[in-house]
Amino acid sequence: MHPTDSPPGTPPRACIFDLDGTLVDSLPDIHEALSHALRAMKLPPVTREQTRGWIGDGLPALCRRAVPQLDKSALEMFIEHARTHYAAHVVDETRPFPNIMQMLDLLKAKCVLCSVLTNKPHALAVESVRHLGLMPYFVDVVGYRSEEEKKPDPRAARRLAQSMGESPAYVALVGDSVADIRTARNAGMISVAVTWGYQNSDVLRAESPDFFLEDPLELPRRVQKK
Repeated sequence: MHPTDSPPGTPPRACIFDLDGTLVDSLPDIHEALSHALRAMKLPPVTREQTRGWIGDGLPALCRRAVPQLDKSALEMFIEHARTHYAAHVVDETRPFPNIMQMLDLLKAKCVLCSVLTNKPHALAVESVRHLGLMPYFVDVVGYRSEEEKKPDPRAARRLAQSMGESPAYVALVGDSVADIRTARNAGMISVAVTWGYQNSDVLRAESPDFFLEDPLELPRRVQKK
C-alpha cells in the first residue's frame, strides 16, 4: 500500500527539506563540537566517520550515542559542552552540498514552494540557513522546539504543508534519515531519501521511501507545479 494519500507516482508540488545531511554538510562543525566535549571531559576521541553515523536525531541523541557509558548527570554536562561549542561555531565549515544551490534555483524558477524541517535546535537552524544565504528559497524554517514534535512526529510537517497552501499528499519530504522517511509516512507525504547524506543507504532502503535521489538536480525534474 502506498504510504501517501495520492496515487502512486504522483509528482510532488511542494517540498520540505531536512537540513543537516540533506541541504548542507554540517559534519565538520558537528564533529568538532563533539570532539570539544570529549576533550573537556577527558574522554577518548571518536572519528569523523563515527560522528557521521550518529547524526540525524538532534545533538542530545548524538551525544548519547557517542558516550553511552556516562550517567545522567555526566551526560547532561557533556551535552552542554557540545551544545555551547556548536552554538558558537555552527557554520564555521558548514556548506551546501554540491548542486544544492542549482536545485533551489530551479525549484524557485518553477515557483515550487519549499520549507525546511530539522531536528536541529530552531534558533541554530534559522541562523545556519540565513548565514548560508538560503533563506530566500524557503517559506519557513522550522527546527527543534519540543520533544513532542520532534521528527518523526508529523505535526510540524503538516503545518508547513498548510503554510505552503498544499495538501500533504502532494508534498515531498526530502531527507537523509530514517526519521525523515517516517515523518513523511506519518504525515501522508511523499518520502524522498537522498543518497549523499549521513545515513547508510541500505538502512534507508529498508524503510521503503517513495523514491531515492542520487543527485539534487533530479528533484526539479520530478516536481510538477499545479
